[in-house]
Amino acid sequence: MGQKIDKEVFDKFFTESYCPVDYETVREEFERIAEAGNDIFTGSYEARNLNRDNFILYLTGEAYCDFEAVVQEAMDTLNPEILDAVMDVVEQTPDGDEITEKYWDTGRELLKEFLEKLYDTVIATWR
Repeated sequence: MGQKIDKEVFDKFFTESYCPVDYETVREEFERIAEAGNDIFTGSYEARNLNRDNFILYLTGEAYCDFEAVVQEAMDTLNPEILDAVMDVVEQTPDGDEITEKYWDTGRELLKEFLEKLYDTVIATWR
């Protein structure tokens, strides 16, 4: 990425370079984190009436950050050149986070998708 980096240039680079991350890549770590059972949720389990639409809201901050870190690590391991570009842009450009928005949005979307898969395959079976 030896040219001036703007949002359009970064988005094109990201789209052409991105190696997709699938749930199988993070499944083992997600399930390990979920082994804590109800301890990954705030408050009392029975009072919350957890379901697929609301369970993410009730994750403890620590559990959410743990899941987020697993997704981030998987993305960065499979896409080291994108990570390097993101770090360069963020460090060298005042609006770096806006330019690299596609990277951050992808991470958020993957986290939500993978947490929903975890719910379907693990958490929903706790009931």
